[in-house]
Amino acid sequence: MLMLSACSSGNSTDSATAGGPAGDPVTGGTGRIIEQWEPRTLDPAQITNWWANSPVLGNALYGTLMTNDLETGEIDFKLAESLTTADAGKTFTLTLRDGVQFSDGSPFDAAAVKFGWEHVKDPATASPDIPQAKLIESSRVVDDRTLEVTLVEPVPNFANAIVETSMNWIASPASLRAGQQAIDSNPIGAGPYTLEQWSRQDVIKLTRNVKYYDAPLPYLDKLEIRAIGDADQRYNTLVSGGADLALEGIWSNIAKARDAGLQNAVVPLGGGTDLALNTTKAPFDDVRARKAFALALDLDGINNAVFEGTAELPRTLFDESSPFYKDIPLAEQDRAEAQRLLDELAAEGKPLEFTISLYPSNRALGEAIQTQLSTLNNIKVNVRTIDLAQLGQIMARKDYDALVAGLMFSDPEPRLWFGLHSSSSGNYSGIADPQLDEALDKGLSSQDESERVAAYEVVQQRLAELNPLIFYTRAAPGVMANGNVGGVVQYGMGSVLPETLWIQK
Repeated sequence: MLMLSACSSGNSTDSATAGGPAGDPVTGGTGRIIEQWEPRTLDPAQITNWWANSPVLGNALYGTLMTNDLETGEIDFKLAESLTTADAGKTFTLTLRDGVQFSDGSPFDAAAVKFGWEHVKDPATASPDIPQAKLIESSRVVDDRTLEVTLVEPVPNFANAIVETSMNWIASPASLRAGQQAIDSNPIGAGPYTLEQWSRQDVIKLTRNVKYYDAPLPYLDKLEIRAIGDADQRYNTLVSGGADLALEGIWSNIAKARDAGLQNAVVPLGGGTDLALNTTKAPFDDVRARKAFALALDLDGINNAVFEGTAELPRTLFDESSPFYKDIPLAEQDRAEAQRLLDELAAEGKPLEFTISLYPSNRALGEAIQTQLSTLNNIKVNVRTIDLAQLGQIMARKDYDALVAGLMFSDPEPRLWFGLHSSSSGNYSGIADPQLDEALDKGLSSQDESERVAAYEVVQQRLAELNPLIFYTRAAPGVMANGNVGGVVQYGMGSVLPETLWIQK
């Protein structure tokens, strides 16, 4: 977990220029929270557990099986009591905390976890976290508190797959079986809050769950959660006093918050936000087309145009602080070589034309790329705007040439494997490379640090050679809060815990 503090650091991993209130937490009051997306449903399998979506809502309604300390990587158990393996990650035993109840009084038990994870894994659910759930080959309820889980392959870091996804949120099986309309009107979880009212396109009101296991938490009596997709509006709402806390993913907003003396923090991650190039069909099934696109881009220019020069740029896959870091550039701008490749493709009757699929909030990115590439010959870039609700279907059909996506991680596994292995449904680029697969398999399953270092060096080399992804910024899994807000804690992929929040009166 990462807590906002009064210290400052150059890399923004814990960079609050103004700390929260001093003293003991205060009970009572209403926390006004801004998230970036409103969910289509309150089914936890479809509420993505990362900063750019609705993680506070998921944590509030369903609680967390476990969280992680973002500085040490240690797992902190919540609704779960332990997760252990005796065979290097092939099987795990999940033990739940004793005496926990769902908000309707029914038992929070191993059968509920089994049902929830199978629900995420079911293709009919269309969960974005199906790649992580598909790590599970089978599971068996041993007793009310114990679930035995067998994985398809050994994954020593399986806990990361839970912490960073909706697998961390367990709903009552009865509420899931009742269907979407029922769970949207009355979601039953074991989290610190329950649903009071959902006014779509406006506000989600939550009230304290009196059956929450971890008294005296939560500190706040109520939460009001609003979704604001526009970055300027998010920031202005916070600084004008219209909200207490906002989840943020835009570097320029984080910089403004820091300059204004607001509390702010960003979870440090490798990888970043990228353009996933669909290697399963033309034009990006040709490595020359991918390389031409990658070499043509000026990342500093994109940073200035889109992020006001405030973003951290991913020159390498791993941050220099990572034990897996190697100085292997992902792509360095070379417009002359890009033009040579474009001319070569055109001479073969394949001038490069493609469409970038992006979200409304990425409009400036699309415009910047079109502007940069307009000065080259034999290349045409189109832009298609999509909605987050379309993403599952678009990915399933591979209905894109280039897609704004993200491959970011603290420990590389299991996320790197999900994002790059040829057998993973989370491989948005569709890249299939035996050397890359072998290295990813070794990095995923090995418990030997030196073996993992060697494996990830191969991964970095193959990414630089194949260019299936074009990373254009490090992710900014951020949070901003006013000075009277205490207990701001991040975990996983920038997810914020609601139960620890309190407001000085």
